[in-house]
Amino acid sequence: MKEKWMNSVMAGVFISMGAMTYLAIPNTLVSSLFFAVGILLVLNLHNMLVTRVCPLLVYDGRYGWGDVAIAWAGNGIGTLAVAAAVQGTRFKETIREPLARISETKLQDGPLSLFILAVFCGFFVAFAVLIGARYENGSFAQIFYVWLFITAFVFCGFEHIVADMFYLSCCWLQFGINGLEALKVLAFVTAGNLAGGMFIAWAVRSLDQRKGSGGSERK
Repeated sequence: MKEKWMNSVMAGVFISMGAMTYLAIPNTLVSSLFFAVGILLVLNLHNMLVTRVCPLLVYDGRYGWGDVAIAWAGNGIGTLAVAAAVQGTRFKETIREPLARISETKLQDGPLSLFILAVFCGFFVAFAVLIGARYENGSFAQIFYVWLFITAFVFCGFEHIVADMFYLSCCWLQFGINGLEALKVLAFVTAGNLAGGMFIAWAVRSLDQRKGSGGSERK
């Protein structure tokens, strides 16, 4: 249990690293490319990122709903810790302007929009997790596919729960935004990410099972 909590907290830290890089680079395309650093760390170190745990729960059952809860809470602790650490550095001034824009966009968005954008994000992350897992850690193919899917969802502005945890934690500490409003955003994004990730995992598992059955029949 202790290992799972530490694993989850570190996943939150890694995603925060990617989010900090995204905020620090002014060019949207370049910053989207570098956000994937956090996801690559999570996948190669097998950390319990909630958007990784969720599709694997459905795809091969290696995780349970209790693990999803631990991952969500641990990820939140990791992102909050990094956000708090940032407040003691000059880096907070570097990210002040983009952070303000991002928080305003998220807090003013509607529940349905947040949910749908989170579903799309769940699609991309689930594909990154499931396709990336088919290649050796650190191989060109794994890095390429993970980078491709993650860059795509970040560039489009889709909602990732753990990245949002970091952004909104920074805004809460730095700008004093309404904590209840931030939690509402996180709730809708969580629901969308879980729905999107679980759907893709179910679809990929179904296709894999059909291919396996087809292969058995031909034999």
